[in-house]
Amino acid sequence: MHLKSKQEGSFTVEFALIGVMLSFVWAFSGDIIIKMSTKGKLDRLSYSLVNILKERTQLYEAGLSITQEDALVLSNIATNSLSRTVGAFDSNKLAVVVEARTYDPQAHTDRFGPAACQPNGLERLDNLSVLTTWDRQAPLYRVTICYETDNWIGSLLGQEYQIVSSSSILIGR
Repeated sequence: MHLKSKQEGSFTVEFALIGVMLSFVWAFSGDIIIKMSTKGKLDRLSYSLVNILKERTQLYEAGLSITQEDALVLSNIATNSLSRTVGAFDSNKLAVVVEARTYDPQAHTDRFGPAACQPNGLERLDNLSVLTTWDRQAPLYRVTICYETDNWIGSLLGQEYQIVSSSSILIGR
């Protein structure tokens, strides 16, 4: 027979354990929601920026290679766009990498951006380029955007899950 005096307090202990577990699930869910929302914004923005990079050859009669100025313009567009769409946006947490692979024997792959956000080399994706009707390799353009988010779940687990990134590649004209 169980005495009532020995069962007192079990509800409090169980409630505390369930409360801790629910708090952990809530933090995990919140962290995932924030990162997925940021990822979606970065996906749309990187695709828009790589389209601007690709179409500048047609619209502005620019060369196939990109310059530091081109990369700076794209970085400014990214900063301005994210400052309007991300709450509490911090431009110090943003990195933009702009790459072009032109296949001109005199050209090289241009990479602009901080070391913290460096995707694998565009040279590894040469199989994506096609041969144009003028028998030349079409250039490849890639824009990678990285943004540092809050690390809710990582701090609980002792891990780093802060950087959210998106990369878009297009074949040039």
